[in-house]
Amino acid sequence: MMPAMLGLACACVPLGTGAPRHYLAISHSALNRVSFFDLDSRKVVGALPAQKLPHDLLLSGDQRTLYVVNTGAQCITTYHLDSPELWRRARAFIRHNQAAPLPPTGYLNPDPVQTLPAAVAEFHLTDPTFPESVGVVHARVHAEAHHACFDCHARSHGGKPFGPVFAEGGRGIVLVHLAYRNIVVLDAATLAVRRRIPLEMSQELMPVEVWLQPRTDVAFVSCRNRIGLSRPGQILVVDLSTGHTLKAIPAGIYPWHLLPDSTGRRLFVNNFQSSRISVVDVARRAIVDSFTVQNGPSTMLLASGGCRLYVSCFYTHRLLVVNVVSHSVEHSIPVGGNPTSLLLRVDGRRLDVLCGGESEIDSIDLRSNTVVERWPLPSGAYAFLPVDGDRSGRWPARATPPASNPKGETP
Repeated sequence: MMPAMLGLACACVPLGTGAPRHYLAISHSALNRVSFFDLDSRKVVGALPAQKLPHDLLLSGDQRTLYVVNTGAQCITTYHLDSPELWRRARAFIRHNQAAPLPPTGYLNPDPVQTLPAAVAEFHLTDPTFPESVGVVHARVHAEAHHACFDCHARSHGGKPFGPVFAEGGRGIVLVHLAYRNIVVLDAATLAVRRRIPLEMSQELMPVEVWLQPRTDVAFVSCRNRIGLSRPGQILVVDLSTGHTLKAIPAGIYPWHLLPDSTGRRLFVNNFQSSRISVVDVARRAIVDSFTVQNGPSTMLLASGGCRLYVSCFYTHRLLVVNVVSHSVEHSIPVGGNPTSLLLRVDGRRLDVLCGGESEIDSIDLRSNTVVERWPLPSGAYAFLPVDGDRSGRWPARATPPASNPKGETP
């Protein structure tokens, strides 16, 4: 996305679709909602229902389709962002339903996403099969054969999709199923399942995220151990063409995101249940370096030509500025509780941080290294993605990849 300055005089004028010119799409896992935050007016301007436990987000290259991975429903919802009907409903929804209570566990969402017309949203299972344990609850709601799972059972059932990435120039989507311990390749246009690739791993391990090595059929998959055990995880190197595991790299406690440097030769891996960032040499398929940050590093963003790494620390409620060369923490900036996603403005002066504890966005002035503005959100904010609403290419910022379940929940 090409940069531009934020705050043009006409920036707050909605487009013909009703969409803001520059906005964030935000998942709210606790509310089963997706909201839309206008970066120009600095407020939430719409929301829509989602399926159970919406977590990860992807945005199509043409900025027209938002993919929301619903971990508790074994499903992806696609929202059509260029639909005027979507924005009409989103604005109406936020007016009457922003303070709706949480749905009780195991029951239908009180604002069911399946009531949205196809012009607004569509639903696609990330795997059309379910474990036998789900059969009883499916029968109870007369959903023995359904093309999408609408909150009819507790979150402990199902495959728990995580960590989606685009493949084949945006024609495919690759994700992992935490509970099924596999990689799934989907058609990005139809969301049909192309392939299932079982992962060779211990039953104590579960995959969390996948990174695709450019111009190869090789995937790196971060795998965590069981929550609460404080045991090391692994990073699997998998040949997607054959399904074979090429190497299992010993990793830290709860390895999670796989952030490449500008060359694609190294990966930064945050070990979420510890205080360390590991550095993987992609060619050698080995961890070659590591450095200490603070407890619960959740998301990372490279800046300053790859010389600085911004790290949000979930448990210490800090945003760290790390010198990649010296491994030193240059600044430790207090922010709201449970920070995750990061958005860096193109002029390098502002960094916006999603704080799920207070459910707000904290905007940091990087010259003074202090939070100068706080913008409230509906509760349960989990992760965000920026959208260039007018599709001018004059985007004012760049963001971290989407987060995948920082609380370590097992939906």
